[in-house]
Amino acid sequence: MAHAKQARWGQERRLEFIDFRLYWEGRVNRSDLIEYFGISVPQASLDLSKYQELAPHNSRYDLSEKAYVATEDFKPIIAASSAHAYLDQVLGLELGILQPNSSFLGSPPSAAAVKDPSRSVSPSTLRAVLQAIRSQSKLEITYQSMSRAVPTARTISPHAIAFDGFRWHVRAYCHERQDFRDFLFARILEIVSGDRSPIDPTTDAVWQREVEAIIVPQPSLTEAQRRAIELDYGMEGGRLVIKTREALFLYLLEHLGLLHKPDIRAASDQQIVLANRDALKPFFVSHGMGDDQQ
Repeated sequence: MAHAKQARWGQERRLEFIDFRLYWEGRVNRSDLIEYFGISVPQASLDLSKYQELAPHNSRYDLSEKAYVATEDFKPIIAASSAHAYLDQVLGLELGILQPNSSFLGSPPSAAAVKDPSRSVSPSTLRAVLQAIRSQSKLEITYQSMSRAVPTARTISPHAIAFDGFRWHVRAYCHERQDFRDFLFARILEIVSGDRSPIDPTTDAVWQREVEAIIVPQPSLTEAQRRAIELDYGMEGGRLVIKTREALFLYLLEHLGLLHKPDIRAASDQQIVLANRDALKPFFVSHGMGDDQQ
């Protein structure tokens, strides 16, 4: 088993592990490397020596801790120092997406996360969709839509998958509606591979086009409240520009609570607004949005 793990991971990956542990946990020793990668004691010593050679000012050996500890001058040389890189691993462990042996975290903090209701994706359905995308083939599916009482047969030509913040979709051409649409994985009840599709994915203009959402704090908030919101969203110059595919834009607005005009909700509830809503009116109209959303 140890040999298999060692063969799977090169030294560059182990050096990244050392860099990560020093940056985020302040210490690392041979046992950490041996336990995580299943390597020998001499190999772990060589890896630590190599790291010292590459970054001599990043760590020092502490006899009392029997570990290398990060110095005040530490600067990461390999691992991502982004807070998101660390927090994504914490979240992955908390949600069960990551297994402990897949994370570089040695001593993660006590953490909790709000868990959304599970939206199932069948592995066999996902596999069939991925194969159809790669081979540019049609799929015959049985689909439960919101608009029909019973599941119906559809022929689709998938070309992409997308996550709206809560659920996974298949982006595909619907041969019945003769248009590109989103199909929720969870609502696909049956799926069968079909013939090669004549549909060119690049003709999905809504998928190809990019839209910008310019987010700013609610103007009626106090200066202190607006500053707090700017910090919450990492705004620069009092605004945040979010770029996304047009096909995902309505999902983005819904996710941010911006689907409707700000006067629909109280300022305390609607803490951010869409600053370029007027410029996006043609987009709202083309997607059949009502006056309260324009």
